[in-house]
Amino acid sequence: MASVLVVEDEHKIRNELAGILLEEGYQVLTAADGEQALNEIDNYKPDLVLLDIILPGIDGISVLEKIKKQNSKAIIIMVSGSSDLNLAVKAMKLGAFDFIKKPYIAEELILVVRKALQVNYDNRELNLLRKRVYEKTEKEKVIGDSFLIKKVLNQVELIGPTNMSVIIQGKSGTGKEVIANLIHLRSKRKNRPFVAVDCGAIPDTLVESELFGYEKGAFTGAAQTKIGKFEAANEGTILLDEITNLPLDSQAKLLRAIEERTIQHVGGKKIIKVDVRIIATTNLNIFEATQKGNFRHDLFHRINEFRIYLPDLSERKEDIPVLADEFVREANIDLDKEVKGLSSEALNIMLNYHWPGNIRELKNIVKRAVLLCDKGYIEPKHLQLNLQFNPASLDIPETLGSDFSFEKIMNEVEKKLIQKAMEQTNGNKSKAAALLGINRKALYRKLMKYKLFKNK
Repeated sequence: MASVLVVEDEHKIRNELAGILLEEGYQVLTAADGEQALNEIDNYKPDLVLLDIILPGIDGISVLEKIKKQNSKAIIIMVSGSSDLNLAVKAMKLGAFDFIKKPYIAEELILVVRKALQVNYDNRELNLLRKRVYEKTEKEKVIGDSFLIKKVLNQVELIGPTNMSVIIQGKSGTGKEVIANLIHLRSKRKNRPFVAVDCGAIPDTLVESELFGYEKGAFTGAAQTKIGKFEAANEGTILLDEITNLPLDSQAKLLRAIEERTIQHVGGKKIIKVDVRIIATTNLNIFEATQKGNFRHDLFHRINEFRIYLPDLSERKEDIPVLADEFVREANIDLDKEVKGLSSEALNIMLNYHWPGNIRELKNIVKRAVLLCDKGYIEPKHLQLNLQFNPASLDIPETLGSDFSFEKIMNEVEKKLIQKAMEQTNGNKSKAAALLGINRKALYRKLMKYKLFKNK
């Protein structure tokens, strides 16, 4: 339960504010002047402060300055009966979350308090996540000595300190989100939120509310106001993972938000300013998607300020030994094992494998091998690799006749590949998608297209 400190010198107003907040379920502390407010903050560290500007002794602006010097992340909402715009501007510059003018409307006051506490909670969660991501990224750096990966890392160092939008293109499992994290950590925004959005996992009807937030009552199930991903990422970086999965109408709204640097909650009228850096990833050729009309030209040109191509693991096989050694080390820690590494025979098999799931597949296979290996080195028997698809099993005609249909043949090939992937993964759609190098949403569409969808 969140705690709120009400700082107000007028007894009647102070009690009214406390009563409103208590009815909403908040813990409430009160103070009649600035000195008492500072003592309450030192002793109880409330989650939010409602601070009147006109106070006896130390005025509200001075109290605000003192609080922010001790804790720059403190959430403070200023309250004043004065119509002096300069006071409001000064308070906001000093770090106040919002400014409410008396006489206030109880419902509007509660909405501002809820929003402030929600932002505070989300920022704490995001900072914790960012810390974990930072630790993970530092621990699991993009390892490798190949020319291709060094080129990528050089691009990260070049683009990181700027505010330019970046498109990261690569197949599933190549490490696109890791690179996005590295770009954020090399930027001036590294101490601000990093918010990742899986565009392929959001139902089309919920994209706008997920990105931009919504007001209470905006639609069925909207029990309270909720901020969106853009608001949560304000002053930081937003990662739009698999951006090509967004429907065209959502792309138009996204473009407007990026260009105007403002958003509106679904069901709301207030214009909210946001400052975010855009990083987008895709496992498709985004230029081709644009040419085919599946992705908006204007949005593509808006976010295509810099593009990074991530190579498949099969294109940089010289990195497999060092990656495998790192994943063995991590698996040993995670599984409490003491596997020394890979035998030359096992490594040779891995070097000749096609790695459709890229680095993600390599990591999973190494971890399973460590689990199966009793001691010493990983042998070929410990490796559980997915066999390559056999072209001979496909009904491709030896000669092309007048009745040849390229589309029909390709559909048959695609159908058989999907069937094979589903068989090899025992019907696990996520694993099948990774094996095929496509995202889950695309696999679902193809399963429906070929009538292969089975609910278990």
